Amino acid sequence: MNGRQLNRLARRLHELAREASTYPGDPIPTAGETAVLGTVAEHPGSSIRQLCERTGFVQSHISTIVAGLTERGLLITSTDPADHRRTLVHPGEPLLRGIRRRQRPIDDTLTTALGGPDTARRVSELLGELAILLLPDPESSSPADHPTPPHDDRHAS
Repeated sequence: MNGRQLNRLARRLHELAREASTYPGDPIPTAGETAVLGTVAEHPGSSIRQLCERTGFVQSHISTIVAGLTERGLLITSTDPADHRRTLVHPGEPLLRGIRRRQRPIDDTLTTALGGPDTARRVSELLGELAILLLPDPESSSPADHPTPPHDDRHAS
């Protein structure tokens, strides 16, 4: 495998993940929104600066995305009690519900994509092995296990 193949594989896996994670009629977030939602899901209570560092996006872009996702109820912002100038970002209840809903197995998606349950089962096993090898903690707790703080509409960084 080379870098080009790895990029193609990553794109295909991303497509399959989106198929497995959405239902017909679900709004599809932009790539930037997906990055922010995923980062907040993995790191609830991140500051705007931490979101910038983790996503590679500039502060103005993160602030715009967070404001839009907050308006839609997917994120909740609060002021950091230790530094009132910082905004902390948490998953909102709709995001937590979506995360719980999306933790279903990907078997049906793989079966459809690969044409049969036997191949899908083997690919699922291989992906599980890759997750163990490449992800820091593939079975880490989900943010759905963590309570969401009270709502606070401030968006300052």
